[in-house]
Amino acid sequence: MTPFTHKTRCNHQSGQAVIFILLALVTLVFFMLFIVDLHQIVRRKNQTMNAGDAAALAAARWQGATINLVGELNLMHILALAEQNHEAVHAITNMQKRLCFTGPLTALFASQIAAKNNHIYNDDEMTDLIHEHANTVRHQYATIFNGAMYFPEPWPGAWGEYAAMLDQVAADGIAAGPDNASFFGDPQDGHPLFDKAFYEAVESRNWCWFYRNANSLLNNYNNYRDWPPLPPPDQERYEDSEFFALGLSAYASQMRYLFDPAALELFFRDAGFGNIPPAWLASTNVMDSVENWHVYGGGFWDEWLLIQPDDEGFFPITGPVRAQYNYAGADAVVRVNAGVERITPGIGGGSHNDNVVWTAASKPFGYLEVDGMDSLPTAAANFVLPAFRDVRLIPVDAASGSGNSSSDVEWVRHIRDHVYTYVEIGPQGSRCRYCTSLVIWEEAAFRQQGIEWLELYSDTCRLPSSGGGRRGGGSRRGH
Repeated sequence: MTPFTHKTRCNHQSGQAVIFILLALVTLVFFMLFIVDLHQIVRRKNQTMNAGDAAALAAARWQGATINLVGELNLMHILALAEQNHEAVHAITNMQKRLCFTGPLTALFASQIAAKNNHIYNDDEMTDLIHEHANTVRHQYATIFNGAMYFPEPWPGAWGEYAAMLDQVAADGIAAGPDNASFFGDPQDGHPLFDKAFYEAVESRNWCWFYRNANSLLNNYNNYRDWPPLPPPDQERYEDSEFFALGLSAYASQMRYLFDPAALELFFRDAGFGNIPPAWLASTNVMDSVENWHVYGGGFWDEWLLIQPDDEGFFPITGPVRAQYNYAGADAVVRVNAGVERITPGIGGGSHNDNVVWTAASKPFGYLEVDGMDSLPTAAANFVLPAFRDVRLIPVDAASGSGNSSSDVEWVRHIRDHVYTYVEIGPQGSRCRYCTSLVIWEEAAFRQQGIEWLELYSDTCRLPSSGGGRRGGGSRRGH
């Protein structure tokens, strides 16, 4: 053995130790960065959930409070008739019409405050969309077409005031996007091209969705000319806000066809008005005048079918729902986005951002006391009375209009700008993800893949059971 052998071996081992220590330090640094990122993501996720829930609850509170105020004005309308104060009658009915817009927009504003109080920042794209919609209301809704306004105004100058309110809300920034807005003139449903689930099924190759919802479309489609005609714009009602709608409408009737004086006396007492002279309520001024009363809109305040456990495709529940809560109607769905800047290097090096999204829904609840029992708010001949006392979070997919996705800016612009062009000239090159899905859908090989898969595995396309032998629906984003 030469005298240098032992020293060389020691140097070699020392070099290995240095490399091992460096690798251990790098691993430890990455692990610590990962822990910091994980903490940030969890913290931001909790903030986003709290913000979404708070925003939905704030909006629903204003919905309930506004409906109660409309109900109180219905009672004040009766008193104004008894005193033959026609100026007051006109002022009350005009105020009710305005409340159907100002109340929901106050709910929209309150939801932004709630989200920002929970450290959610403005969504610039959503803010721009609200401003754009305000311009649409201002310049298109009031357009004269064939001698009449395209969308009839609920009161003179309504569209200008509505647009100004939208601009005012958006001026402070939108942090919680209203996700169940229903824009006037936009098709609501009934066609796959206006169903977001269709695009998601194409993107994810969810052949079972086609099996359950559009099997004939998958088997018989050749190209974009095969689509059924697009549904006409929804042009039925313009007396309710597009955002967080209350579902109320004006109904012309004599009071005697709705209630007798004894029932009216109970309504006033329950609402805290004190003792009203029975002769006032029995007068011909009250009973025989044909007046516009605000009522719960038909088709909006019906049985809450979305939570029925026996029907496939609806949100599954377990156990019965108390009768006084089993009604659809006003609710608020909001979506919040929050970015998380990660310090762990991503592909290509450098920090990168993740996005956390949370959707929440809430609904005002209440009841009327009829014959000593708690009854639905609509129990008094659908006549709006002060009845709402509470708000609760509800499953998102059980909320009305939850599929509108009106806080998804890309989706809203796709519906407005791309669908009609597509059915005329076919898919166009676009960075829109929904347009990309249409390009994939047009490929015959893609559709054939789905047909062949279903021939082999269609028996697996069953909805999960909700227990007790009942079939329940799946929920993509239930609260």
